[in-house]
Amino acid sequence: MDSTIRIAAVLIGIAAIILYFRSIVRVVLLNRRERDFVERWARAGAVSITHALADKSDYARSQRVQAWVLPLFIFFAVAIWFLLVQVGFMFILWGLKAESSWAYAFTASGSALSTLGFKTPPSLIGEFLAIFEAAIGLAVVILLFTFVPGYQAAIQIRERKVGWLYARTGRRPTSSSLLESLQRSGQIEHHSAVWEDWETWFRGVLETHSISPILAYVPAVYRGTSWVGAAAAVLDATSLLVACLDPKHTESARICRQTGVNALKLIAIELNPNTPADVWTDNTVDPKLIESFDQLYAKLGEIGLPTLPDREACRASFITLRAEFETSVRLLAKSTLMPVDEPWILPHAHTDQNGTPPTLA
Repeated sequence: MDSTIRIAAVLIGIAAIILYFRSIVRVVLLNRRERDFVERWARAGAVSITHALADKSDYARSQRVQAWVLPLFIFFAVAIWFLLVQVGFMFILWGLKAESSWAYAFTASGSALSTLGFKTPPSLIGEFLAIFEAAIGLAVVILLFTFVPGYQAAIQIRERKVGWLYARTGRRPTSSSLLESLQRSGQIEHHSAVWEDWETWFRGVLETHSISPILAYVPAVYRGTSWVGAAAAVLDATSLLVACLDPKHTESARICRQTGVNALKLIAIELNPNTPADVWTDNTVDPKLIESFDQLYAKLGEIGLPTLPDREACRASFITLRAEFETSVRLLAKSTLMPVDEPWILPHAHTDQNGTPPTLA
């Protein structure tokens, strides 16, 4: 019976080591999204703590708390990986009789994993396992210093366009303020380049935030800004142009919009895996938005864009296009505590329209 228990302990230990290797490869090394239990647990712990401490009534202040979500995630992930390896080798050391008790096996495993070397099993097999475990411990530290800069770089690239948008539209960006900004800068007649830049931005956000969902929770670098709000304003603006202009003038806007719609939906599903499927078929649109469409339609003509003559058809098309991403934006805003004023397209009486550059959080 004792031999059977020890064999089972060795098998359990090997299984734990295999789980560790599979987890760290999925989280750190693969360039595609693979669901992993360590990533999921570490993310849930970090998000729960920061959301519990964040001041949901003041996003500018809650940003300081939310900024800890990435450090906490990394700490929890590393702690789980270390514990998984330590417990795995504990089972192996005890099962192979390299250590006489569970306590000694646990401390010997921790000694090797941390590379402190204060307790090494006296047998040859124990020394061999200590070398192998110490190599794993060093690998975790090396990988930590390797993938953390990648996380930071992804956030910095995302925030450059967010800062660009808020600096031109004020504290609450809308499609109307964005288009007015393009008009003031002389970019409205050649707006294709603008939407191509934002298409690249959406692709980058999809690639980084779907592979590493924890990045979606990281708040903006600039105080009071939100990458979710920036995405909503751009999708609103491109939807307005696609609905109201001749298709030959909106190819770049159409591609940008479709890329953004797909990106936000995939990220929203990743952050909300238990969301019912019928939520995505909800085509409700804020009544205030429908009422204000005439003002927006007229604004396009005022800034010199060739609008289609059938205003009602444009209105119906815009409502359909906007309904495709409303649910995604609302889910992302709720999940990440990043407020998005609704309806996002409408101007706000209290909005700063002077284009004052945002300050660092």
